[in-house]
Amino acid sequence: MLEFLIYYLFFVIIISVIVGFVVLNMRSPSLKTILISGFLIFFLPLLAGYFYLMYLSPLPEAVVPDVTRSAYDDGVITLEKTGLKGRLGGRVFENSVAEGRIVSQKPEAGRVVKKGRTVNLIVSSGSRKVIVPNLLNRPFVQANAVLAAEGLEIGLIGHEEISGYQSDIILAQEPLPGEEVNSGTRVNLTVSSAESEYVEERIYHEEKRREVVEEKAGKVKKYVPPKEKKEEKQWWWPF
Repeated sequence: MLEFLIYYLFFVIIISVIVGFVVLNMRSPSLKTILISGFLIFFLPLLAGYFYLMYLSPLPEAVVPDVTRSAYDDGVITLEKTGLKGRLGGRVFENSVAEGRIVSQKPEAGRVVKKGRTVNLIVSSGSRKVIVPNLLNRPFVQANAVLAAEGLEIGLIGHEEISGYQSDIILAQEPLPGEEVNSGTRVNLTVSSAESEYVEERIYHEEKRREVVEEKAGKVKKYVPPKEKKEEKQWWWPF
């Protein structure tokens, strides 16, 4: 602290001489000019002294430890053991980091800084809670945009055949409309389909299933090409 005051007074003298010389060379300095000069005399030496101590002076240095993913209080303690200070720099919603734990830090881990440097810590507020929108009776093509606007995603998609009902209409959803869920939650949908849309696919899968069942039961015989018959030699006797 004493060293900082010495440097501060030194820079005050230098700035005072420079500003005073400029003001004296002005014919009639206004009150505004005098106030600005006083502010510069006070503030610039303070800034210059801080910059010198933090980056140019031979103060002890320390490597910034990695405190991300740790609890805020634990992170501050870890920094203090290294000779640094921790400060809450803000809070953000983060699905991948539990509430109260550190998401990021600045300066970053691994940097070499002067001891006494303050490290800003961004802490997670947990997952953002959102309300599931109502997708029932909406066309399926609208689902992605509606869910993305709320920070949600499309999950599993099922199909249900309904006679005389328009295809690609959302019939059911899980979670239900109005439920409060975490941001990033997947919403499962059941979509209508015309009777003829998946007939060929259903027949194909049914035939494959039947073949598997029959093969397991030993009813399906593999095709075996017939063996070629060898012609027998006939001997001719003259008598």
